[in-house]
Amino acid sequence: MKKNNNLVNFVNFPKQHVPLLKRSAVAVLKSEKVKKYQVNFIMVDDKEIRKLNAKYRKVRRITDVISFLVVPEFCVGDIYISKTRSQKQAKEYANTWQQELAYLAIHGMLHLCGYTDYDAVNKTKMFAKQDKIFKCLFYRPGFLQLK
Repeated sequence: MKKNNNLVNFVNFPKQHVPLLKRSAVAVLKSEKVKKYQVNFIMVDDKEIRKLNAKYRKVRRITDVISFLVVPEFCVGDIYISKTRSQKQAKEYANTWQQELAYLAIHGMLHLCGYTDYDAVNKTKMFAKQDKIFKCLFYRPGFLQLK
């Protein structure tokens, strides 16, 4: 894979949210020193994400984000985000929907970079990293202006 083949692609996301989501994904890649990547973000409904969760994780419930690493050596993968679940969580956590999508994009990217949240120790590490990147995106003066 050549360096100029790096790609972060978004399917079914509101166009106005894509620049921030791309910045969120790239922030993870930079923090993890990933040089080669091709990542697709796909927004789906709850029914579709439940199917993916059941088929690939053997878990029969809706999740907010699910990541599939296809080529580990080059961080090539797909990240699915539930539209309905992310909208509900935005309200629950007092975020805008755009902020919630950014948070989930960071979470999904960290999974592609090898982080897991399946046990307490790894979950603590992953969420600390996730929260740090999120705060850098939204609270560093001059980095991002939200309206």
